[in-house]
Amino acid sequence: MSATRQERQQESPPPHSGNTPHRPYWQRAHRDWKFWVAVVLMLTAMTVYVVTNNLALAPGRPPQPPVPALSGP
Repeated sequence: MSATRQERQQESPPPHSGNTPHRPYWQRAHRDWKFWVAVVLMLTAMTVYVVTNNLALAPGRPPQPPVPALSGP
């Protein structure tokens, strides 16, 4: 506890003494395979949503004709 500030700084290793500096995950996420799998799944889901017209069209079934409006008296 009686060590001076200069002595404590000399004892600690330099901040960049390792092979690679540790960056936060959000800065190196684009190199992770799990990130790219999530991106592909998200883009696939967005494409299916847009192509099926808001999921209103069922695959393999023709679209139903619109209901005619009732004429008033």
